[in-house]
Amino acid sequence: MRLAQVGDYSVSNWGDQLYPGVTADLLRRIGLLSEITHFAPLAGTTLAGEPIRPLREIRRSDAAAVLVGGGDLVRFDTTTVALDHMAIPEAERHGRLLRLRAAWFARRHFLAGPGVWLPEDDWVRGAPTVLVSVGARRMAHDARARAVVARLRGVWVRTSHAAQQFQAAGVDASRIVLAPDMVFAHPALSDLNGAASRGREVIRRRLGVDEPLVIFHAAAFHGWPEARIEAALRSLAGLPVAVLSLGAYSGEDRALAAAAQRTGVDALIGLDADEIVSVLAGAGVVFTTSMHAAIVAGSFGTPVLTPGVAKTAEAFAACPVPPRVEGVSDEDLAETVRARCGERVSHDPTPNARAATTAMTSILTMAGVL
Repeated sequence: MRLAQVGDYSVSNWGDQLYPGVTADLLRRIGLLSEITHFAPLAGTTLAGEPIRPLREIRRSDAAAVLVGGGDLVRFDTTTVALDHMAIPEAERHGRLLRLRAAWFARRHFLAGPGVWLPEDDWVRGAPTVLVSVGARRMAHDARARAVVARLRGVWVRTSHAAQQFQAAGVDASRIVLAPDMVFAHPALSDLNGAASRGREVIRRRLGVDEPLVIFHAAAFHGWPEARIEAALRSLAGLPVAVLSLGAYSGEDRALAAAAQRTGVDALIGLDADEIVSVLAGAGVVFTTSMHAAIVAGSFGTPVLTPGVAKTAEAFAACPVPPRVEGVSDEDLAETVRARCGERVSHDPTPNARAATTAMTSILTMAGVL
């Protein structure tokens, strides 16, 4: 069975880059022997070293079905998607010239359609398309967008808000599966002790530190410019803190490294995907604006604090057994970190992984490949 998977894997963001590997693991769990070809706006390689082919080459694919996702893909702001792939920092995204560069990038690397992940014509002629583990921003419900959405055989969404958006766009409820994000089925989440041990080794090797750290991650596109990051880090003075970058997406690696340097805080920049997973498992507490970092850390039972990111709360609501995640204000951050650091939470990741596996089974059945 030949499948094509389309996603945002070529952007420098750890969460998006997890999806090809987790997809392959889910297909093995349900017993589907398949050869997956990955497509993204830019060529590259997956975390497993498999080739990622440019989106524009998908028309030549002979896939039996196309899986689009996972990730926050149902969106219509093509310029923003182009700027993401151009790695333009959030604070520098202004000016007519930059928008012209983004438009040129879009014409060169995207297919025509109402959104990057919703092309005007079928991805592959004669092959059904399904969405897997996607989020949805505010959808355009014009005739053009509705015509594209109508061709989808099935839609696996990770929030009730996304499910409502697809129903409003004309997708029958029987073709919509509401289930946890597929990253909840990451195979490493079933081995807390092993992952935590590897995380402690990463910290010792990188920083020379031998104690559970406060891991701090925040991104400008969630409202965290350098000044706010720096203020938060200063409030944590006296605690063993390290900033963690999840990639170069919107310049977050540069912003975190600069704020860490000014405050004398350790920095974990440029870790590989497995190291990031392990660091989140072995941390004393994790503060993050990333939904995927919250999924992984929370599934390991690491205390997770967030500044109230709606996307994370909505995604956790789809879980049979949601991990514990606590919202915290800037003013209460230091006090809450001190109270939660090292306070492990008992959590069984199996029910959420099972729900994601069931969702994949359902969506592939809708595609006609099971």
